[in-house]
Amino acid sequence: MAGNEFTTEETAGNMIRGGRLLMRYLWHVRYLLYVSIPSLLLIVVPAVGYQLFIWLSGLLAECPALASCPAREVAWGVEVTPSLWLLFVVAAVVVAGKIIEWNIFETGGQLASRGLFREMVLGIGRVRTTFFDEYPSGKIINRVIRDADRLRTDGPMRLGEAASGLIDLLVVIAVIAIASPTAALVALPLLLFFVYIQRNVAPMLERVLVLRSARFGEVLHRETDVIEGVRCFALYGQLPTLIERVSASVYRFMQMHFLRGRIEAWGRCLSDVGVALLASAVLTAVYVGIHTGRVSTVTGVLIITASFRLGMVFSWMTWSLGLLFETAGYARRVFEYVDLPAEESEEGRRPPPVAGLTGTPPGDLVFENYSMSYRETTPVILKNLSLRIGRGTKVGLIGRTGAGKSSVVQSIFRMVFVHGGDIRVGDTSLLALPVAEARSLFAVVPQDPYLFEGTIRSNLDRLGEFTDAELEGALRSVQLAVPLSMQLLEGGSNLSLGQRQLLCLARVILTKRPFVIMDEPTSGVDTITDAIMQSVLRTALRDRTIITIAHRLETLARMDRIVELEDGTVLRDGTPDAIIPRLSAEELA
Repeated sequence: MAGNEFTTEETAGNMIRGGRLLMRYLWHVRYLLYVSIPSLLLIVVPAVGYQLFIWLSGLLAECPALASCPAREVAWGVEVTPSLWLLFVVAAVVVAGKIIEWNIFETGGQLASRGLFREMVLGIGRVRTTFFDEYPSGKIINRVIRDADRLRTDGPMRLGEAASGLIDLLVVIAVIAIASPTAALVALPLLLFFVYIQRNVAPMLERVLVLRSARFGEVLHRETDVIEGVRCFALYGQLPTLIERVSASVYRFMQMHFLRGRIEAWGRCLSDVGVALLASAVLTAVYVGIHTGRVSTVTGVLIITASFRLGMVFSWMTWSLGLLFETAGYARRVFEYVDLPAEESEEGRRPPPVAGLTGTPPGDLVFENYSMSYRETTPVILKNLSLRIGRGTKVGLIGRTGAGKSSVVQSIFRMVFVHGGDIRVGDTSLLALPVAEARSLFAVVPQDPYLFEGTIRSNLDRLGEFTDAELEGALRSVQLAVPLSMQLLEGGSNLSLGQRQLLCLARVILTKRPFVIMDEPTSGVDTITDAIMQSVLRTALRDRTIITIAHRLETLARMDRIVELEDGTVLRDGTPDAIIPRLSAEELA
């Protein structure tokens, strides 16, 4: 597999773009935005308290007796009398502030981030179905499960850690500046050097995240190969090839972890070099200050302790900011799905809006010079198609593979790009209605129906709209003798294909939708089930318009009309007696 196959749509931003993404993340998770300002105070208090604790400890060490320490000026005329009790209070404030700060960002932020995950899911839910053809399933699963969860769980914590580190850094520099302006001037170049390092490291870490997520999606895709294709690989003696492909995907994924570690290590190394230079300069400044009498011993200890703490803070900031801008990468990937365009915006030509339906619209289903493709830039499939399907008739659609049968169905459900023409139900344009309202006119019986895990009742009536008597009546109509309380496995795997088809047909009966689309529902069922389904079409569904994609002659013979498509246009149109004798086996394939 080509190295960039899974990353063609992936991009990484620079530090400025990462900052904008983080601001948007804060705006969406309003809780974090609202608590950021009061949380800054909670961060400042422990940071200042830590430095105050060190200063008080030095003063207490100089006192001849703990009970007789004189009042000392902290700064700007503020005096404090050192004591053990004051030391305990300061320590308690530092600990309490850290605990409260952690809970605000960690626990509250996780709970508040759930709304962003919901927006992401809604974004995927409103997108066109072609989206799922263009994106590998592993990539979608990776974003929905992994990226969104990492943003929800790690995002608030990393914001809090970065904010805490930044405030701590400013407090340490402020303490050094108060104690010795000369030492503070030495710290300024280090601060600029640190910003330079982060400006380069942050986009690299985000890019590694992009590649790592893409590689993880590739691993998930290979997992699908193992689950669905292992028998085929074994049948042709290609299991070593399968194992090699899976191993190569895992190795490429692990390489991204190693690369991330190297980038972080070099960032920390450069930061540590800067900190070592700072410590040397500060120690020199303190040494000169003590010997010249401009700096007291306690103040010298405070400056030295603060400078060494500055090294710890810089190291922490290198790590936390790296993680923070990695979080920006998660945010970018989540917001890409939040911002997915609604399918209506990608339909191409749409007639002017009309008033919503007040009931079942009268009239026929009409394709009027209708042209479509699956995407704007792909070849046109249906070409100026004109077709009228009379209300209450049963029409069979036939044609070779690629003739346009499935395209007709997807056009009805508004899943394509419209180049021209219209689809009408009576006098109402299907393309001018809201998508949900347009689709509510049509029921579907697919070739391989999917049932959800749950009871027969929940699969027949997802919204709880019908009584048990109505549900049981629908089951009797399709001659399916199963209790409503029967439990189904995911996909309905504990039912036969015929039973799943009949259950789907019972669901269609309940919906009372005027149009029913049937995609060769009898192709894989036995003759008894086929006979039941044909009986339902003549009785319970006799007043519905039935559009069937059919290949079997016995199914076509029961239709009122047969429409044969070729290359996106109508080739033949007539009664079964007129069309069936002219069909070849190839045309029915």
